[in-house]
Amino acid sequence: MSVNSTSAINRAEQLRQRRAQKTTNRASAARKSVPVKSASGAKAGPSVLLKGYHASTSVPLRKIPPIRVKRQYYYPLGASGAEIRLPAIPLLNPGMRLVSAILLVLCAMALYTLGFSDQFEVQSFQVVGLQRLSYADVEAVLRLEGSQIIEFDPGQAREALIAAFPELASIDIQVGLPAEVIIQVVERQPVMMWDKGDQVYWVDSEGVILPPRGEAQGLMRIESNITPPLAPSNKESQKGMEVKPSSDSPTALWGQNMDALVLKAINDLVFRLSPESNLVYNSIYGLGWQDPRGWEVYIGKNLENFEQKLTVYESIVEYFEKTGIHPQELVSVEFINAPFYK
Repeated sequence: MSVNSTSAINRAEQLRQRRAQKTTNRASAARKSVPVKSASGAKAGPSVLLKGYHASTSVPLRKIPPIRVKRQYYYPLGASGAEIRLPAIPLLNPGMRLVSAILLVLCAMALYTLGFSDQFEVQSFQVVGLQRLSYADVEAVLRLEGSQIIEFDPGQAREALIAAFPELASIDIQVGLPAEVIIQVVERQPVMMWDKGDQVYWVDSEGVILPPRGEAQGLMRIESNITPPLAPSNKESQKGMEVKPSSDSPTALWGQNMDALVLKAINDLVFRLSPESNLVYNSIYGLGWQDPRGWEVYIGKNLENFEQKLTVYESIVEYFEKTGIHPQELVSVEFINAPFYK
């Protein structure tokens, strides 16, 4: 074999060894690029082989945020199987600040509507149970027409009606939206007319003094030179003091209670007298009646010993007829042992 052939064989062998070395290097690089489990058992993050770097060098990939996909709806078209894709609906996730701002705006709009909208303006209201009072009387006190329903205070309105109209025994106020007000009242019924001459008062069965308003039929009439005697307080009753009105104004007595003893004496006396006898009350002589013969008869401020007082009075009348005496003013039998006449 010649020297040329031997050198050719050596070059071929070197070429095969180089190719084998390259194949080995590629396989080693591929093995190093595969993720290796860590000591905790979790896989290491992915690595990328970069050109010009060693195979063991790796660059971690950045975490990509999830993509929010809009909801899509498909509407089927019969049995053909075809569908129409409807417009996508965006998914909203408002925060608490946005929700609070929306609620604040809605509340402000609601308050503005209640305070200024014509829909919540009271044009008129209902009053149920009126007899002698009228709708105009109630409206003059409440001034409710044209006001907003949000400004109306039922409690304050009730107090105003009680102060203005003592003849109202009960008041119930109901309020509804958008602008509804219903007032139910019960009026006291007068049974007595107290005639002072320059002023007239009405009194109900409970002794409450009322203003004469409207018309009332069949009232028991009492003529007097004073206003109705008022019910004393506990201290005044213990001291035997006479209660006087706090003011000379006729309205000062409205809504106050009459003396219960005087009221009871009047009611009892009515059933013992003839219907044509008019009752009288004097600040000095007390309770009595107008005798048809032309004078007044007084029995005092209570009905104690009434039967005896009536017997004494009948004896006095017989004496007048026998002697021809005709009293000009009155006959008093308040004290049985000391009757007198004027």
